[in-house]
Amino acid sequence: MILKETSEYLHELYGKRLKEISIEKVVVGIFFTGVKLSNSCGGISYTPLSDIKDTVCCPSMAAKKPAPGSLKGVSVHEIMNAEKDTPLFNAIKIAVMNALSSEEFLADSGYEIIYDKDLHEIIDLNSIKRISIVGAFIPFIKRLKSMEGIELYVVEKKKSSLKDDELRYYVPAERASEVVPISDTVIITGSSIANGTIDELLSYFKTGSTVAVVGPTASFLPDAFFKRNVGIVSGVIVTDSNAMLDILSDRGSAYHLFNTCAKKINIVNSSGLSKF
Repeated sequence: MILKETSEYLHELYGKRLKEISIEKVVVGIFFTGVKLSNSCGGISYTPLSDIKDTVCCPSMAAKKPAPGSLKGVSVHEIMNAEKDTPLFNAIKIAVMNALSSEEFLADSGYEIIYDKDLHEIIDLNSIKRISIVGAFIPFIKRLKSMEGIELYVVEKKKSSLKDDELRYYVPAERASEVVPISDTVIITGSSIANGTIDELLSYFKTGSTVAVVGPTASFLPDAFFKRNVGIVSGVIVTDSNAMLDILSDRGSAYHLFNTCAKKINIVNSSGLSKF
């Protein structure tokens, strides 16, 4: 599994130091969950609000969630090795993994990195014939629907995430296994990492397809993705953890983070590319 393998990579990189790094602060925003660690590094993960609402419907169930302030001072080693499996705790764990996958490790590990660009600025749009976008990745949908000769599928749980003129592209999430294998290009948003569907989705695409995983949630070490022939992982590097937490606590989204406390980062897997 992607998260399990990435956790193992981080354990190898940090070793005993994981027990010395702790959580300083956690913010659960309506769009993203953010953490700041004691080493000043910050990380972000998609907040799966609908899943959290489904699992917390009364005070007795809410008591099973991390209590406010209860994670402060807890070592990241303990967080990453906890067996707790709830949507909120998993979002926090992913944010921790993203914080630990700091720019220092990414830049020093020999990855091919492209900074400050969106995916549509990197990918060769003209070579796409049939594309599946898993999750309502609005900037990419807007760009593609204006182009001719492209067959577009938008795989989404919520039909309401699409505008009226985009509904013709809508494919219910349960039909992902039908459209992903027939697509030459597959874009998967980071929300699939937070909701636990990423591994299944990556098992669908055909050999030779170009696959990208995008969004702040996908900001951890890319090795597990590259092992599965993902061509590019597009995430963010948090440059100001305090500002990031302030923005998320005030209902901020990814758009509010750029040019203030985070920068875009695209990590390229040259052996898994055909259209970049």
